[in-house]
Amino acid sequence: MYDVIIAGASFAGLAVASQLNGYRVLLLDRKPLGTGQTSACGTTFPLIEYWGLQDAVLQIHDRLILHTPGAAFSFPSPYPWCTFDYEVLCNSMYDRTSVDFIETTVKGVDGNRVMTSRGSYKGKFIIDATGWRGALSTGVKREEPRAPMGLNFGMECMLPTAQVSGIDRSALHFWYDREILPGGVGWAFPRDGVVSVGVGSYGRSRALHEPISRMTGRLGGKPTGVHGTYFPYRLSDPIVENVFTVGDAAGMCIALTGEGIRPAMFFGEACGRIIRRGLENGLTLDECLGEYSDFVRSRRKFFNVFTAAQVILTRLPVRVVEWIAGTLSQERWRPWLFETYWGLTDPWEIGPA
Repeated sequence: MYDVIIAGASFAGLAVASQLNGYRVLLLDRKPLGTGQTSACGTTFPLIEYWGLQDAVLQIHDRLILHTPGAAFSFPSPYPWCTFDYEVLCNSMYDRTSVDFIETTVKGVDGNRVMTSRGSYKGKFIIDATGWRGALSTGVKREEPRAPMGLNFGMECMLPTAQVSGIDRSALHFWYDREILPGGVGWAFPRDGVVSVGVGSYGRSRALHEPISRMTGRLGGKPTGVHGTYFPYRLSDPIVENVFTVGDAAGMCIALTGEGIRPAMFFGEACGRIIRRGLENGLTLDECLGEYSDFVRSRRKFFNVFTAAQVILTRLPVRVVEWIAGTLSQERWRPWLFETYWGLTDPWEIGPA
């Protein structure tokens, strides 16, 4: 029997595993480690520093720029942002763990057994970090229905930097322009020789081939190697019966902005520490589940605010959105905006290991 079984070897699952060295931990994923990237791979540089993952950084950015039909609003940031190499980051995190890794497809949970395409594995603690599909938690039978997890859909491609024109390459760029995509957002993240260009629909629409063509056309390129995925906009249940859910499996992606890396690693670390304390101190599974649930739910208000903002802002006239953006970009409000946004998942808040 394993002490812990973690399904999903991306940001959330690796963050959980990082806290469990010295215990018998099994990490499962349907793809080789560091492959199958669906993230735009942009986040705050202090998060990368906190985890000591600077070797994965491709480019540092000092500001965010929001483009609308009538203006471009610059948000110089009090902390730097960065783009990074997904494979390098995942492998660097994995190398610091002592887990067993098996490439297999998880099929569900039966009590304390995780069922996979290569057989079943038994564990005291089970974590679902499989992304928006929630491969383990969605199949768990329970008396009460699970809280719904709203899903946006995004599509992305890479353009050689030489093809891209008209943007500041020291910034991360976002577009709110209904000529590109009604009810959605576009982005362009420079990353050392290429630019990650994408569009995200605030809703489940997958009809994004024309919008991403319009988006890349604005920048002077043509989309190739396009890939897409869903990403949540509403926090769901952090526990489902005897399963801990982390990252996108629990809806831990900030609505409107679509940022999921930082919450996944923040809550993944917290989950791992709670489980480790449980193993060290002989706590019951229910006690650990309760502590983790309380920790996540204490931040539900912040997630709800962004969920509401996504719903409201997409229904406002563009000129009102531009007024809001112009106000928040002013020196009077900008520090508060960045400090509040960072405060949701400040890794130093969790406390010493």
